[in-house]
Amino acid sequence: MSSSVDPLGEPAIEGALAADHFYVDEGAEAPDAQGMPAELVSVFDNLPVMVCCMDFGAEVPVLYWNRECERCSGYSAAEIVGNPGALQLLYPEPLYLARKTADIVAQGPHFRGLEWTLTSKAEGKRRIAWSSVDGLAGPDGKRWCLGLDITAHSESHRQLRDRDKLLTSVFRHLPDMVYLKDGDGRWLLANPTARAVLGLAEQDGRSSSSLEVVEPSRPAAIDMDHSALTEEATWQSGRISHVQEASDDGHGNLRYYDVIRVPTFGRRGQRLHLLVVRRDVTDQRIAATKLELAGRVLEQSTDGIIITDADNRIIMVNAAFSEITGYQAEEVLGRDPKFLASGQHDKAFYAQMWSVLAGQGRWSGEIWNRRSNGEVYPQWLSLSALRQRSTEEITHYVAAFSDLSSRKAAEEKIAYLSSKDVITGLPNRAQATLQASLALKHAELNNDRVALIVIDVDNFKNLNDSLGHSVGDQLLREIGARLLGQARERTMVGRLSGDEFMVLLPGVHGTTEAAHAVRALMDLLGQPVVLGDLPVNISVSAGIAMFPSDGGDFDTLFGRADAAMFAAKRKGRAAYQFASALMNEAAIDRLQIEAALRRAIDNQALRLEYQPLVHLASGRIVGAEALCRWDDPERGAVPPGLFIPIAEDCGLIEALGGWVLKTATQQLRQWHDAGHTEMMMAVNLSARQFQRGVVLQQVEDALVASGIAPDRLELELTETVLLHDGDAVMATLRRLKALGTKLSMDDFGTGYSSLAYLRRFKFDKIKIDRSFVCDLIDDPDNAAIVRGIISLAQSLGLSVLAEGVETEAIAQRLRHLQCTFAQGYLFDRPLRPEAFGARLGAP
Repeated sequence: MSSSVDPLGEPAIEGALAADHFYVDEGAEAPDAQGMPAELVSVFDNLPVMVCCMDFGAEVPVLYWNRECERCSGYSAAEIVGNPGALQLLYPEPLYLARKTADIVAQGPHFRGLEWTLTSKAEGKRRIAWSSVDGLAGPDGKRWCLGLDITAHSESHRQLRDRDKLLTSVFRHLPDMVYLKDGDGRWLLANPTARAVLGLAEQDGRSSSSLEVVEPSRPAAIDMDHSALTEEATWQSGRISHVQEASDDGHGNLRYYDVIRVPTFGRRGQRLHLLVVRRDVTDQRIAATKLELAGRVLEQSTDGIIITDADNRIIMVNAAFSEITGYQAEEVLGRDPKFLASGQHDKAFYAQMWSVLAGQGRWSGEIWNRRSNGEVYPQWLSLSALRQRSTEEITHYVAAFSDLSSRKAAEEKIAYLSSKDVITGLPNRAQATLQASLALKHAELNNDRVALIVIDVDNFKNLNDSLGHSVGDQLLREIGARLLGQARERTMVGRLSGDEFMVLLPGVHGTTEAAHAVRALMDLLGQPVVLGDLPVNISVSAGIAMFPSDGGDFDTLFGRADAAMFAAKRKGRAAYQFASALMNEAAIDRLQIEAALRRAIDNQALRLEYQPLVHLASGRIVGAEALCRWDDPERGAVPPGLFIPIAEDCGLIEALGGWVLKTATQQLRQWHDAGHTEMMMAVNLSARQFQRGVVLQQVEDALVASGIAPDRLELELTETVLLHDGDAVMATLRRLKALGTKLSMDDFGTGYSSLAYLRRFKFDKIKIDRSFVCDLIDDPDNAAIVRGIISLAQSLGLSVLAEGVETEAIAQRLRHLQCTFAQGYLFDRPLRPEAFGARLGAP
């Protein structure tokens, strides 16, 4: 291998040989080593460079070998000079020796800077740079050569080259952005990552203000103006800066960087270089945020959480764990969670749990554990095994559990409530039915007679409305307690619904004994009771059905007892009635009416009649009230007072009410089209429509289908509507009001809470009940009530309509009291649509 190394001291040596010790004519043969003067030999031996005389064509190739040659090679002159195999000692590899010899021959008699790797006697490799001495080359092939040991120099160069390659490779492949600027802000170096992110061209020596970008259409992902300000601050401080920076990447995404800036200064304090290392830590920041969020979720979770290592030793618990178990974190870390076990599960349970966990990676189920205070409680436990992705080895177990104590208590309460009446604590209807059915089966097996008694409190609704629901509940509890206190062995007492109770008396010998028992109960219940600090006298009505003569099963027996109770009420209340065949026929008749009504609704066999609503002062018809009529083919005209309650009881009122709204609004549309655009339509709403939550949709559908203005539709509702689920009803009324419809309070004055509802919700009209209007002339009290209602309405800005006006005298009195509207037989009975239309057209 050739080299550019020029052996040190070669010209000086050549001069000494030529001038000071030998006279050499041009072309004269140089003296051999054996003929050298001693002075010259002494000079050569003491030179710090290798000097030798070589004859590559002779049998003995080395003619002279100075001391430096001996030191470097480890071979003495005696071992080398005159030794035919000297070159094989120095260069044991034949191919290497032949190649190097060929290099010397190719360069001719004069050669310079040939590097040879010499093998020293101590088996070491040394690199020698050889040059021939021009003045001492002879024609016989002898060469005087000078050599320099450059082993250390070459090794140093090699290490520098290797280090440079390593640093270059590291610099090019660093994932961080690394760049170097001089003191004037010119870019000196930038690795590929920096150039890609900053948009730099691979050019040096350009100022930052004139940088070329790789993609001119894409801005740099770093805010360079802000970076320049931060760099200047680093120069000013004179210290290494380490900061966190955020920058928009040009696509609306925020990137975060960890930036180190290292300034270097000259001896005079001048700025030399600024090294910048910029690491994108966005992913790490996002991961840290997620980890922090996961930790917060874990800590704030209402479920207790335990994390263990692969050996099932607790390494972490959350706050909910401590709240549920009573153990603090420091008490449980490092322990096996089995110390929480309650002892209520056997080994087979845990073996199955761990088997599922090992096979499926998760297990969940109900388990009983123990708190720190020793209390055993139920929990819902979910276990998960976490595995290392590469090896599938389990690294951790995670347990999440919730305390089921409250849920269990709620389930027990629900179970209790499902069989017990909330107010009285007696068996509810379902439980009473079950117990009574079992008692009847037992009586059938023993040929026993049983009396089933249904008891209902007289005028309970009025009392409940007048004194309030809490007082009504107090009365129900008192009745339940009295019935239960009077019950003998095997007597069953239950509350069916509302103010209706049931008593089952087994072992009754006949109706006489049953009657005595019922009278005793009625006397007991009729005793005064203190309600809200007031003594109140109450009475009850009762119906009695006997097993097995009145029925062989509970449903039949109860139906007849219930019918008997209603018959007792019709007699004047505070009475009892035994079931009879006539009552049974009445029940069957009611079922037949229900079936016929269902068919009539399905076949649209019902019709509407319209009673005029009159402006009292002018006598002008301003609207109509829609009234439903049913003409049954077999029964003839069925009174609304009969079929409307049946429709409400059997769930037909929803369909019936929707049909009435749709039909009435379409009729109003026809009258509007005929020119009577000021006409209004009043439609009654049932409490059951509100309970089923269909009113709003039915009104909206009717308005859309007919196209009438919402303020032309007046919806009439009684206080009964407002008594059921008041908040929900009020919400519906507000939405109806928002539609623009008018709202009217029907039968005003008959309930205790009407004024309260007027205060809570603004109606548009009050209808005075006919019971006050019919005796307006003859009864001063009724006159005072009517006067008060009209005055109240006027103060609230409401319209007033009087129902049941049948004489001109009553009408005149209402005009005097400034009542605005009226309806009644004085003006017209309910009319069919054609007759009503003709009435509108009459002069």
